[in-house]
Amino acid sequence: MPTQTQNTAISLVALKDSARLLAFQHEYDASGPGRSARYELSYGMSPELLDEFAPLVHGRVLSVHASCPRRDSFPNLASADSRVIAQSREDLRLSLDTVLRFGAGIMVLHPGYATDRLVPSEALFRQRMLTDVEFQPYIWKSKGSICSPDYVREPRYRDFTNRALKNLVDVAVDCAGRGVKLAIENLNPRVGYLFQTPEEMVSITKTHPELYLCVDIGHLWASSCVYRFDYLDALRAIIATGKVVTSHLHSNPSRCASNPADPETGVYEDSHSSLDRWEMPYVESIQMLAAARVNLVLEVKEEPLRNMLLLQRLRFPGFALGS
Repeated sequence: MPTQTQNTAISLVALKDSARLLAFQHEYDASGPGRSARYELSYGMSPELLDEFAPLVHGRVLSVHASCPRRDSFPNLASADSRVIAQSREDLRLSLDTVLRFGAGIMVLHPGYATDRLVPSEALFRQRMLTDVEFQPYIWKSKGSICSPDYVREPRYRDFTNRALKNLVDVAVDCAGRGVKLAIENLNPRVGYLFQTPEEMVSITKTHPELYLCVDIGHLWASSCVYRFDYLDALRAIIATGKVVTSHLHSNPSRCASNPADPETGVYEDSHSSLDRWEMPYVESIQMLAAARVNLVLEVKEEPLRNMLLLQRLRFPGFALGS
């Protein structure tokens, strides 16, 4: 029987109160020898919830998803507005304090947005913002404000990307000075979102040695359906950088347009569903990430215990439940 390393975890996005957290923790810890639930703190957690959870997850937190504690907006390190950068840096300082308070070693960050404004963290307000006139020229499919396949080549997009990279270096150096790795997450193929493609993720690793990666396989799958790159080849290329330290695992129903000229014939969604709910190659993905000794963090919004047991069976295929 293999000895389990403690590099599997679940985002607290699926466990939003103490009762659910304790029930999950009890059932998972009792599900097999050597099991001890590990967590990623999510960006939706209020200061009060962090205080409530602190004694329950002591010694069990692998990573923190900024901004944590929850803020009204996401950090936007691509902005040309010095006030937005200042606010973003302050929010990230608070998140870094959370990482250190909970003894985690990794801070996961959405890298920035193709706008000079702050982007609301509340989903409904964010969705409304992405329909603004600023983004209209780049919307390919209105549902979800999905960007066109040419979006990442737009000069405006590239300007925001370059500014984000410069500011990300400063944050990464700050994190490294306190013993924390800053892991940049690939984002969905939506207007306003940066770093959607494998080439962009690889470029991050060439910018500075203290910049690391978080591969979100659901986001990568949705992007592959817009940009039509081979998903598994893209995942291999990102892992091959040697800078992937953690991952977000979930599935979604995205699929390529049957008519490439008509986005309405495709599906581009980010549902954060159970690993096996849709036809994503999640088994191969997890095997590749596990072989690279990357942290495996479930970021599902449903069935947390079932998904965690499924992940362990994939991570340790010879392990018999309850043995």
